[in-house]
Amino acid sequence: MPDDPHIELMRCVALDDEEAFAALVAALGPPLLGFVRRTLGAAGHEAEDVVQEAFVRLWRARHRWQPSAAVRTYLFTIAGRLCLNRQRGWTRRPADVALMDDEGTSQPIPDPAPDPERAAASAQLRGVLEGELAALPTSQRAALLLKLVGGLRYDEIAVALDTTAAAVESLLSRARARLRPRLAHFMREGKPPGRGSRR
Repeated sequence: MPDDPHIELMRCVALDDEEAFAALVAALGPPLLGFVRRTLGAAGHEAEDVVQEAFVRLWRARHRWQPSAAVRTYLFTIAGRLCLNRQRGWTRRPADVALMDDEGTSQPIPDPAPDPERAAASAQLRGVLEGELAALPTSQRAALLLKLVGGLRYDEIAVALDTTAAAVESLLSRARARLRPRLAHFMREGKPPGRGSRR
């Protein structure tokens, strides 16, 4: 894929170039870690384990790699499947959600001091995002994050989740339908709705 900024690195990795592999980890590791943290809603060390396993699998499959998809897409697909495998049988737990920068890297919530009102609103919004993302069914959350954080197309998400593009469209539609009224209420009122307003 000529527009893939990582394709030359991956071609070198396919030739057993460990320095190219290290460069690929440096380039794609941070956005992948941010995606996995949000998808798992788990402790940081679990997300790091998944990211490490994704890169290990990439390295092991390096000789079979074909440039049929962007390297980022290929890696997010591996990580998406690992996340789903890890979540099977889990009981629901609160999500560990961080804001993302433009590269998809986890970032701490910025402190807008000295404006306490704005700080309170930011904390409330983060709380709403954390709760609503955690409340989504695993498949809906994974599909949404693969789309928004991973930048994958419907057919690529379908491969990652071992389903069809039509099913992905349905998952995304249901996830957005669930999130929209909650976030719209917050943006309109500046505060999260009470528990009685949950659908």
